[in-house]
Amino acid sequence: MTEKITNRQQATGTTSTVPFAQQGITGGTRDGAERTDRKPMISWAALLDEAVRKPGYIHEAYSRFHNYSLGNQLLALFQCFARGIQPGPLATFPKWKELARHVKEGEKALTLCMPLTCKRTKAVTKDDGSEQEEEFRFTHFAYKAHWFVLAQTEGAEYQPPTLPEWNEQTALGQLSIERVEFEDLDGNTQGYAKRGRKIAVSPIAALPHKTLFHEIAHLCCGGIYVVA
Repeated sequence: MTEKITNRQQATGTTSTVPFAQQGITGGTRDGAERTDRKPMISWAALLDEAVRKPGYIHEAYSRFHNYSLGNQLLALFQCFARGIQPGPLATFPKWKELARHVKEGEKALTLCMPLTCKRTKAVTKDDGSEQEEEFRFTHFAYKAHWFVLAQTEGAEYQPPTLPEWNEQTALGQLSIERVEFEDLDGNTQGYAKRGRKIAVSPIAALPHKTLFHEIAHLCCGGIYVVA
């Protein structure tokens, strides 16, 4: 599996010293301890620029880490490429333990951006002119090294989560939507929705189910002819 990543790196010019790695995407230790030599994290603009310049990375990140935000998908994927790790299911140390797997000795966690809820107090002036302290909550985001991919673990055979049953015909019937033949000549078009509650998905769409849901959403939200 690691060989696949090596081939991809050679094909795209990506190596273990890619710019984003040099700018500070580093991991913590297996027990989640914070590193004291951590460098400033790469900016979102630089991360997206890296992804856009290397075709296929956004699609790869979405496919591998679809339960996470786009920014975290790219963060995880680039770190895997930089370290020569096979991308795969992602979870924290405690979560892997719940799944009867444990993180291999010496493995370093991947860094992702996570929300943190904080509490603060502030002085509030009452109607009578007196002041009192009131507590308020707010959310800020921080980069933490708490995640490991499947390739960094060992133990019981991994069982992917069961997805709810899906039946396209039933869904389209309930929504009164008709799926028609794709007729657009533009090879870059993934799909489209048109009047009469009709949708079409390209037979070569990169993510056909995602495109299908996207076009259904256009009709359900009142859209007419829209190209995706």
